Amino acid sequence: MLQKLRHVPLVLLTLLGTLPIASHSRAQQKICFSAEEHARVEKTARVYRTPDPGYDPVLGYNPTNGTRRGSPPVNSDGFAQPINCVANKDESPGAGTTPKFFCAVPGVTDNDGKPIRLKIKPHFKGQSPDKRNGEVYGEFLSSRFSKALGFFADDEWVADVNCPDCKKSLTKDFQGAEFSPSQPAAGIELSLATGVDTNCDGEDSAPLSGELQKLLDNGAPRAEIDAFKLWLAFIDHGDTKTDNHKLACLKFSKKGNTRVCEPGEAVFYVSDLGSTFGYSTASEKKARLEGWSKKDPIKVSGGACTANAKSVGDAKISEAGRQLLATNLQRLLDAERNNHLITRVFAASRNAERDRTPAEWTVEFVRKAKMIIDARCSN
Repeated sequence: MLQKLRHVPLVLLTLLGTLPIASHSRAQQKICFSAEEHARVEKTARVYRTPDPGYDPVLGYNPTNGTRRGSPPVNSDGFAQPINCVANKDESPGAGTTPKFFCAVPGVTDNDGKPIRLKIKPHFKGQSPDKRNGEVYGEFLSSRFSKALGFFADDEWVADVNCPDCKKSLTKDFQGAEFSPSQPAAGIELSLATGVDTNCDGEDSAPLSGELQKLLDNGAPRAEIDAFKLWLAFIDHGDTKTDNHKLACLKFSKKGNTRVCEPGEAVFYVSDLGSTFGYSTASEKKARLEGWSKKDPIKVSGGACTANAKSVGDAKISEAGRQLLATNLQRLLDAERNNHLITRVFAASRNAERDRTPAEWTVEFVRKAKMIIDARCSN
């Protein structure tokens, strides 16, 4: 018996010694993008595609195709219904400076049966109109209009969110207000696609001006790059740090233990559109009509056009780029005349709960659009 017991420590040490190896083996089984694939994506990503004619920016989807899995239900006016969720913490929430939390709706899962995690932007300074977080509304508006115009964006909604245990998934403490599990008019986000990082390290961002120049140098259509720059000026995209811009893959295949982005499915886009429609360093002053109306998207001097956009590098806009954006903006103006589409998008954002009316916002949207439509560029 004693002889048998003498072997127990040896057996335990042997078993313990295999644990790190097993763990390391599991880590090696992750399906990641290689450094080579990341480099290829950096050179081939798109910033624009022909808009889906069936996409309805009021609803946030094409009714023929149906909603995206995990989307909050919306009514015919585009107002998202309240959701009840439970904390689902993201261990890599990014470098954002404003408080947010993560949750999942029980029973709502992806194709692999995993709960779909939602990113929630609350009103972390309070619910009064002068304290509400303007990023909630800027992200919604920029996402919906970007998709309608052919640019890429995460899916965004504004809805009442109730999450009793979400304080434990909060990224930062509230500022001047207590955390409440009930958050009226919170921002809800689902990422557009899988970020193209290297070796599953989560590093899928790229600097705005540097990436746009790299794409141009590798043959991206200048008209599309210029239209994108002009659109960023239109929405007054102000928080242009690298972490807010992302390389992603809409559809990938697996090759061994690596991911390969399928041809034409790599994209570069703004993954954080909160500081738009009136940029300010203060969250409560973002997405205010007073601020947005003071900024014109395009400047024409001697026939040459420049986009009043931040951090895009060369701001000169070609006539082809202006025409591309102008054509798509004209479709929205036509839809506004036919069924008040633009006004209904502003209404669905719920920004009127703390700022000006949807009709007033639409007047400024039309003014800016006509500036681009009526301009002529010799660049």
